[in-house]
Amino acid sequence: MVVDTRILTDRPLQLVQANQKDDQIEAFLSGKIVEVVKNIKGQLFANTHSLEISIAVKLIYLCFTTLKGARTLGEEYVDLIYVNRNGTMLVQRYKKLLFIASYCLGPYLISKTLRRYTRGSEDGSPKTAYSVKNILNALVNVHLILFYFTGAYHDISKRLFGLKYALGHKVDDSEAKFRKASSSNYRFLGYILLLQGAGKWIPLMTRQLGSLTRRKESNDSECKEMPTDSDIITNVPSETQIIHVDLSDESQLPYIPKASRTCILCLSVMMDPSCAPCGHIFCWTCILNWTRERPECPLCRQNCKTQQVLLLR
Repeated sequence: MVVDTRILTDRPLQLVQANQKDDQIEAFLSGKIVEVVKNIKGQLFANTHSLEISIAVKLIYLCFTTLKGARTLGEEYVDLIYVNRNGTMLVQRYKKLLFIASYCLGPYLISKTLRRYTRGSEDGSPKTAYSVKNILNALVNVHLILFYFTGAYHDISKRLFGLKYALGHKVDDSEAKFRKASSSNYRFLGYILLLQGAGKWIPLMTRQLGSLTRRKESNDSECKEMPTDSDIITNVPSETQIIHVDLSDESQLPYIPKASRTCILCLSVMMDPSCAPCGHIFCWTCILNWTRERPECPLCRQNCKTQQVLLLR
């Protein structure tokens, strides 16, 4: 096989196509495995263990392809092969094994750990795991921005263990021209994601600075006026102590389909999904801000007052 030594550092189109093809194959296999599980263990078991079944399908699929040295159907579809970080040789098997383990089990184990972490300690004091989740989400977004700009490492696990892609054929002029044109579209997505991250983190940092300022002013005012114990409101949780429901975690509210987990107001995966009286679901903050200006559902325009919005748990 002739390997094009020009690693796809600025051609993300083929990587996205391969990933989409593999997602289709995994979805097909998951459907077949779920039918088998239903016949053996019943419908309830299949529904309550849907996430574990999908992880098992990914493990089986990658072990019989990537780990054995073969290509997945998505990689064959666009003619990609794995090379090391420098692009000088093929990837060692132990790195493939580490990639498969982190890709399939990493998100699941992190999700389980964070959920246990947010339950607080036995004495009832909550832990600040939400800030940890924010940091992890920010790291994932940084990884996506780098991918859109450079075209290398579509998955963060591949970036960790240095699994790059090279073409299994020589590139002619027409194909090279097409790839160069497509890469500019992905860079545009990178700029959008960068602006979106800035729009999210800059206000958050501003609020944190404002909170520190108000806390300092509050401490100064306590020196002038000491309230009685009956006037003090205690045990009010801070933002970092609130356990949020993040629908990017598929184990949370699993009855909501994947296609319905995006809020139409902010175009992001829902945080603290909330239901209007008509049944449509939005982010808690998004729908509250909307109803303060317009007491109606953004989708169907039925009456929806702020006090009618229900937070889903």
